[in-house]
Amino acid sequence: MFNTSITFDELPGAVSSLVNLVRELANEVRELRAQLTSERNNTKSNSRFIGIPEACEILGKAKSTVYRLANEGKVPAYKVPGEKEWRFIESELVAHVKENKRQSSILSFAEMEAEISRGTRAKSSYRR
Repeated sequence: MFNTSITFDELPGAVSSLVNLVRELANEVRELRAQLTSERNNTKSNSRFIGIPEACEILGKAKSTVYRLANEGKVPAYKVPGEKEWRFIESELVAHVKENKRQSSILSFAEMEAEISRGTRAKSSYRR
């Protein structure tokens, strides 16, 4: 493993440093296991099927709008054969909302400063 030889006098120090390395590795393994466990739990809770009321809450839309969007295929939705009710997967709806989020048309303060320094201004919708 190592090409350097250790003298008898250096042995206690080498063993001590190895013990410390093993402790650090054990702590890292514990942390990684905890992360894996929490990710598995999050995946299970987010991949559950939900009904129309929960979908309305996630999408911020009315019941009739969610039904229409599901029928048109504009949101990820599933229908069990023989049943009338739509089913949704929570994580898919959250991802859909994030992907289709509109950009704000209101300029940030930094963008306004940049336009002013360039000598341009966005035209406002109202006149004085």
